Amino acid sequence: MQASLSAESVVEFLHRFEALAEKEDFSLIEHLIDERAYFRFNDGDFVGRPAIRAVFEKTWRGDPSVRKARFYLSDIVVLTTDHTTATATYTYNWEGSQAGRSFTIRGRGTRVLRNENGQLRIVHEHLSRFPKPQ
Repeated sequence: MQASLSAESVVEFLHRFEALAEKEDFSLIEHLIDERAYFRFNDGDFVGRPAIRAVFEKTWRGDPSVRKARFYLSDIVVLTTDHTTATATYTYNWEGSQAGRSFTIRGRGTRVLRNENGQLRIVHEHLSRFPKPQ
């Protein structure tokens, strides 16, 4: 029987995905995303690798006046692990500049991972901005 995933292996996967995605080449992360994955972002839902590829590449092309300095995860909390799945939440941080002015965008994320033959893959991701204080 396969051992349960560890919280450490989940965090390591999240950071590895983040580092590869930073290179803005979908071919480097494609194998880490399930073929039928479901990604939910502020601007819509994207199901399957082709749709997810398209939204990643659109984001990477972005507005030419925006200079991205850094994208990283913080406050990672691994919620569950077992033999075949894991879930984690985190804060995403995007720092950059536009027209000479710095910006920081922070939001929250959740990822659901599946362990298939020793290979973790993202089956679901949900990113959203933090709610505005009431």
